[in-house]
Amino acid sequence: MCGIIGYANYHHSLSVRDILNMLLHGLQKMEYRGYDSAGICIDRRYQKMTPPTETTHITSDAEDPNFTVIRSVGNIDQLSKKVFSPDLTPPVNMEESRVDHIGIAHTRWATHGEVCERNSHPQRSADGSFVVVHNGIMTNYMTVKQLLLSEGYTFSSDTDTEVICSLAEYIFKKNPKQSFSDLAGELTRFVQGAYAFLIKSVHFPDELIACRKGSPLVIGVKQMDEDGQWLRHHAFEAYIPDRPTQFFFASDYLAFAEHTSNIMYLEDDDFVHYKNGELHFFSSKKAGAALPREFEQLEMTLESLSKGNYDHFMLKEIYEQSESVVSTMRGRVDFSKNTAHLGGFTETNIRNVLSSRRILFISCGTSLNSCNAVRPLWEELIDIPVTVENASDFIDREPQIRRDDTCIFVSQSGETADTLTALKHCRAGGALCIGVTNVVGSSISRGTDFGAHLNAGVEVGVASTKAYTSQVVLMTVVALLLSRDSVSRQERRESIFIGLASLSKVISETLRDTFEPIKDVAKHLKDAKSVLVLGRGYDFSTCMEGALKIKELSYVHTEGINSGELKHGPLALIDENIPVVAVCTKDKHFEKSKAAIQQIHARKGRIIAISTVSDDEELKASTESVLQVPQTVDCIQPIINVIPLQLLAYFMALERGNNVDCPRNLAKSVTVQ
Repeated sequence: MCGIIGYANYHHSLSVRDILNMLLHGLQKMEYRGYDSAGICIDRRYQKMTPPTETTHITSDAEDPNFTVIRSVGNIDQLSKKVFSPDLTPPVNMEESRVDHIGIAHTRWATHGEVCERNSHPQRSADGSFVVVHNGIMTNYMTVKQLLLSEGYTFSSDTDTEVICSLAEYIFKKNPKQSFSDLAGELTRFVQGAYAFLIKSVHFPDELIACRKGSPLVIGVKQMDEDGQWLRHHAFEAYIPDRPTQFFFASDYLAFAEHTSNIMYLEDDDFVHYKNGELHFFSSKKAGAALPREFEQLEMTLESLSKGNYDHFMLKEIYEQSESVVSTMRGRVDFSKNTAHLGGFTETNIRNVLSSRRILFISCGTSLNSCNAVRPLWEELIDIPVTVENASDFIDREPQIRRDDTCIFVSQSGETADTLTALKHCRAGGALCIGVTNVVGSSISRGTDFGAHLNAGVEVGVASTKAYTSQVVLMTVVALLLSRDSVSRQERRESIFIGLASLSKVISETLRDTFEPIKDVAKHLKDAKSVLVLGRGYDFSTCMEGALKIKELSYVHTEGINSGELKHGPLALIDENIPVVAVCTKDKHFEKSKAAIQQIHARKGRIIAISTVSDDEELKASTESVLQVPQTVDCIQPIINVIPLQLLAYFMALERGNNVDCPRNLAKSVTVQ
């Protein structure tokens, strides 16, 4: 949630306008993370700082003599208009050239304090000597704030970020001769919680501290006169360039992916000291100790960062599913032999999983729904009890975890806060921990014993689509791998391999056949106050995911219901005003599903069915319309059935005039609890 970007140009001349555009463009690339306000900071005067006096007290952005801080409520375009406004006070010389400079910027998602400019980042200390952009939460900020108040400090915002700024000022005043890295080490030992921040200071011009603890932070380096191949073959305690270089510090590599492919993910408790073109790596757990860190190559095409010919990223990503499921299986499934292989699942790791007393899937949101989608198959193919845990509930209960448990953590971003907290709990219990993420280098992928990458490609839309279907595919492949020695299940396994082999084609057919009919359904449902999505068996997880998509995008209350529970309460909701979308696959539950639909019809419920059959007379008689989707093997059917629900959510959002890619109040990566 929210985004940080820092940009430093070393011995590389850029105009102030170019520097500001670099920062603003980075923020735009992270808009999908969600935000309500934004801000930016550059040096007011090139290489000229005015140290504060004992009486210096900055009360507004305009009176800061050292930093140009510009903040705005709303989107990045509003911030950009303010940055380049001819009425900016005091004015900024946009054409001034700066050879060495550090700028920082931020998109805020309100956690402490209302949405307003004074609570937006960057935040500064009372005397203006320290400026900070910050993601996450400082859990002990009230305790530290009371300490600082007792020392005479004042605060102009309601944020925990301002407490970090003033704490830095407090630490500096105790020992003005200490280095920025020493100050940062003490600062990070004070600040509790899960966070990442960048900090600039009047006292340390041309220096920057980047700190990570529980919130993602990645560094990019672009050398201006070569491709930087040698970077990716060395571990550095300090990176010292011998040529003009650009440095990027961000919450997400998407912020600078078009500029460089040389990246470094910081580990938890790392902090980096940038000084005059040099990077020095430290750990807040090891005072004064330098750390070796390696750069790696980012594999990404720029096309994946654009909408192409689509109106929205979400629609593009819905259509990419026919390709993304293939990417997820590429190199992992041999359809000629009906075998599966995943690099992280070594023979030893497979034996360890199969010797577990139980398997726990732990996740949130869409990832939780994908885990529920594959749970029946895992229970069928693997003779081990399987449970699915909501990570948020799991960390509240703190259940007993043993060494003979296998815990699988599923997260598109690999940074979901509650899932990461659950991971720490399970590691403390000695469980075997497996990660399933779509982001290489994410916290979950680095914190688990082994795992598998989705290979679904970049997903920008806040409402997950292709990551969900790739999660179902990948975890289906893992189930096939783990059950490879089960002789009695070989026929069942072969049918699943056949279904996976044709999956891409079936997805394309589904998109082709349901696109226009779903548009009409969306027009029919756009004014609904509430929608029910009904199904059972493998269809139940589809209903939960479809309901989540509709409520995320259309802002219409939507509930996924197991049709077996209909008589236990939900039937009381049914009348002629509440539409019901019934997912009714022709499988072993087909007759029961039809019976539930008939009960709703008898109570004048308005039913739209998504089914693999369109000629069943009982189904037709009980529904307003039947939307047919192709039939495939039952455990893969959720991938097909969810597509019309994804489209329904998309078109309902359009009909209601909502922002499809960035729905209100939501963020792509939920990095705070």
